[in-house]
Amino acid sequence: MAADVITLAGGRRLRWHEFGDPDGSPVIYTAGTPVSGLGGAAYDQPARAAGLRWISPDKPGYGGSDYQRRRTLTSWADDLAALAGHLRLDRFAVAGESGGGPFALAAAHELADRVSVAALIATGGPISPAEMKGMKTRNRVMVWLARRAPALNAVQIAAIRREVVSPARQERSLRRELAELEGAPDAARAALLIEYQAVADALRPGIRGAVQELAITKRPWPFPLSEVKTPVHLWHGERDRNAPIAFARRLAAGLPDATLHVSESSGHDVGVDRSGEIMSVLAAAIA
Repeated sequence: MAADVITLAGGRRLRWHEFGDPDGSPVIYTAGTPVSGLGGAAYDQPARAAGLRWISPDKPGYGGSDYQRRRTLTSWADDLAALAGHLRLDRFAVAGESGGGPFALAAAHELADRVSVAALIATGGPISPAEMKGMKTRNRVMVWLARRAPALNAVQIAAIRREVVSPARQERSLRRELAELEGAPDAARAALLIEYQAVADALRPGIRGAVQELAITKRPWPFPLSEVKTPVHLWHGERDRNAPIAFARRLAAGLPDATLHVSESSGHDVGVDRSGEIMSVLAAAIA
């Protein structure tokens, strides 16, 4: 894994990590909420096998990237454009997972002349009450607060931070979750370890980036889906209780050039379950 930091025009620092094939076709991946760019490590081997260079930046306020007070959904595209310029990437693909999905789609909209294809994995967004069927109670509460009283999400995010930043608490929590994965594929257990590390890394500087991000992604987006001309592939698990599939179906129906890939056996872990397929589709679309 390689990691580096650049200073953006306004003076903010942006950190990114690289996985996969360093000489491969570039994909800029936006991890979920609250997950730093270390989360991209879950795709290291599949990306390498598919010949993809998996570039995974920290969003503002996470890990090694500075907080951005006037951050918007589309301002992430400016950060990615600066990163792509620094890396001398003329064209690239984007991918976004869970809470990172809206940012990846916004980048595809804003940088249409540079983004070849977008992948949305278990994407979240401004889900409607009717689409929340089956959603976990904690997630419902976060969505409600993000729209009406976003500062109050600080309570739940702070609780998550206490759980993962303290080594002792993290070990106890991780042990419980690993026990629930008894008999699961090794890839699922490895992904859980990476997620814990990436969430701890994201929240180590504080919680305001995550609280801000929930408010940005759960409210109506500042662009119509009909204006996204970039081809979009969506992967979603039928059993997803974090981001129910009804929202992904609406997205796919509203985008001009979208393909929805449904995994009936997957939940919010569809990215790990279908990692090989995701990489193959991206590699073919970039070629």
